Amino acid sequence: MPSRNRAPTEPEEPIGPSLRRATRDVSRTIAPLLLEAVPSIQVVLGERPTAIRGLEACYRADRTEFAHRFGLLAERDGVVAGVAIGFPGRLYQGLKLGTGVTLARAAGPRHATEVVRRERALARLLPNPDPGFLYVSVVAVAAEHRRRGVARALMERVLSGAGRMGLGIAVDTAMDNDQARALYEAFGLRVVAARETKASERALIPVPGMLRLERPR
Repeated sequence: MPSRNRAPTEPEEPIGPSLRRATRDVSRTIAPLLLEAVPSIQVVLGERPTAIRGLEACYRADRTEFAHRFGLLAERDGVVAGVAIGFPGRLYQGLKLGTGVTLARAAGPRHATEVVRRERALARLLPNPDPGFLYVSVVAVAAEHRRRGVARALMERVLSGAGRMGLGIAVDTAMDNDQARALYEAFGLRVVAARETKASERALIPVPGMLRLERPR
């Protein structure tokens, strides 16, 4: 007869996501996550399908700030749950240029002017990171997988990789994105610069401003 004093079974710890290097073949899954992280692209390109097409092209390309070659995927139960993309700061300017060119090509000539205007606004809001930093261009998690440790697992691996390269970490986020800021600050990043968007820029980048957070090596 079982003892009435037996301790209740302890709940199992949730199993974290598995992480792997990003690959081109999941571009259709990743593009909507990227769009959630950078919704201004849809503002510029006008329609969600056009924005998704542009981001798929950016992810598949080799020289954009969203390129798969710099990416890390998080999976739960064999399904992509999140993505982080980061690259050495010395590559920032070239990859920004590549992003603008790729978006313009994917979106077609009628959107080219707006893409150029967006990139000019971002150049002011998001200055080049120092070469001594790994710049994280995006951390995005699918809605159904949030609050399950996915973003934290991605950031832990990104920080580990930066440490192996002898680099600090730099990231930008919107001033009003308290959740993202809290995540980055939990890993020791601190705000080092704040730039407010001008009225003329908010039609392209609909946020009050951008914050640069960094954690030195």
